[in-house]
Amino acid sequence: MKVKSMLLVLGLAVTGLVARPASAQETRVTVESTKSYEQTVDKLKGAVNQGGMMIMGQVDQGNMLSMAGLKLKATLFLVGNPTVGKKLFEQDHGVGLFIPLRVFVYEDKDGKTFVSYDKASSLLKQFNNQEIDMVAGMLDQKLQGLAQMATH
Repeated sequence: MKVKSMLLVLGLAVTGLVARPASAQETRVTVESTKSYEQTVDKLKGAVNQGGMMIMGQVDQGNMLSMAGLKLKATLFLVGNPTVGKKLFEQDHGVGLFIPLRVFVYEDKDGKTFVSYDKASSLLKQFNNQEIDMVAGMLDQKLQGLAQMATH
């Protein structure tokens, strides 16, 4: 009987039916835009300001990659709110690895534009802190709203 149990566990593990950490699909959110790259970037900037957040940094990754010969429209935005950030940093300074949040706008090879981000709740759950989890849930909703406003 012991061998059958071990084989069952091994079989479940091989087929992926054993519980495992959240996959990238559950962490990363990508929303296709109905607008051009430029329009999506402009809408995102407006949505961030309207939503009580601010753009704390911006990296033109397309420009950087053009130095290596890759033509790409892609910008990474660091988005946050100092008051919300304070709540998180008061709990654990390690949140600085993930806060401010990253929102990536890019155009794919077919000319379609996307807004992509990682859910704050997925990034911050590793701190095992209820206060951080509560704020992260609110940030998930905020990012979802920003992505929708920027893309539609």
